[in-house]
Amino acid sequence: MQNSQGVNSVDIAITILEFIASNGGNARSSDIAKACSLSKSRLHKYLVSLCRSEMLYQESEGSQYCLGSKILFLAQATPKPQSFVDEINQLLCEFRDEHNMSTGLVIPQGNQLFLTRYNRSFKHVDIDFLPDTPVPHKVSAAGAVFAIFSDLMIEAGLSQKQQNTIRQQGFAIRHEPAEGIPGAQSISCPVINKKGEMVAAVLTMGFIEPERQVELGNALKAKMAHFSR
Repeated sequence: MQNSQGVNSVDIAITILEFIASNGGNARSSDIAKACSLSKSRLHKYLVSLCRSEMLYQESEGSQYCLGSKILFLAQATPKPQSFVDEINQLLCEFRDEHNMSTGLVIPQGNQLFLTRYNRSFKHVDIDFLPDTPVPHKVSAAGAVFAIFSDLMIEAGLSQKQQNTIRQQGFAIRHEPAEGIPGAQSISCPVINKKGEMVAAVLTMGFIEPERQVELGNALKAKMAHFSR
């Protein structure tokens, strides 16, 4: 087989995937081009095809590429499974690409909440967050979701009417703009595993028009229904 003629473009695509995998599962396009001895224009064509086939996906900055859901699905045959954080974040990246809205993943550590993943939209102007940003229990959509749907002892300062609305909708909307970011809002819903346990809260955030809030909340909830753990 080594001496048989094959398809050179397949060999190049595999080289790209191998480099990204060896780089921790993500790499910038400039580093990929250098490592694989490809011009930026030629590399771009491969990246487009690999993203289209879901072997890769584009991170929020635009020049960062990560292993996609299709290649992670193929990797399930190996002893090392994909973590639930990676699986949820892949769904969040898909939601970001579908709606051009920033997304985030909040997980608890003890009784504290942290934004562990943030996927910025491709809008020219949007809010931004650093990884592992603490999330307040009160005046946050994620805090409200954990207070309603998780077993954690979290007090979000919600009225009975607000609690009933969140339970009925299956997601929470933070109507009050974040301090220092006029107009910024967030919508959060729980991620439930097959045992019925809440394992994380997901967010979509940014400058959201009031008439889109319920639509985006339902879309985010529907996307998280694909979580399979």
